[in-house]
Amino acid sequence: MENEEIKNNWRVERINLHFIDYGENKGQYSGSIEFENGENESFKFNIIPNMANKYIELISDDIVRGASNLAVKLLESLKKQGLINEATV
Repeated sequence: MENEEIKNNWRVERINLHFIDYGENKGQYSGSIEFENGENESFKFNIIPNMANKYIELISDDIVRGASNLAVKLLESLKKQGLINEATV
């Protein structure tokens, strides 16, 4: 029973999106979603460009928010190190 539960305990292991810079789909995103069950069994679906756009749209606000937060932290760090001053920013 326990082994059967593990085999049916599939979860997302990895989502990968990447920009295509050559070929037929140049300028678009593509990727994959990989699932695994803890029993060294896994499978992967490819994310085709038109579907990748939907994933990007879902996470775009979080991407912008994260990038903004990172920029603020980077500026604060550079100021503390004396590498930039208020006039630079």
